[in-house]
Amino acid sequence: MKKLQRVKVALRESERWMRAIFNQTFGFIRLIEPIEILIEGNQAALRFGGITNSKVIRNSW
Repeated sequence: MKKLQRVKVALRESERWMRAIFNQTFGFIRLIEPIEILIEGNQAALRFGGITNSKVIRNSW
């Protein structure tokens, strides 16, 4: 079980770093699934558009 806990902690840490980089980027970034469904937009793009993530997630790109 200790190995599983270490993996969970490492995953949370890597996600925290990815989100920090993703949301602190000045340019517009989006994460899209292979079937061209938007799964997340960064804060710069959302602020520019005056929208929330919930308005764009799961929409076709």
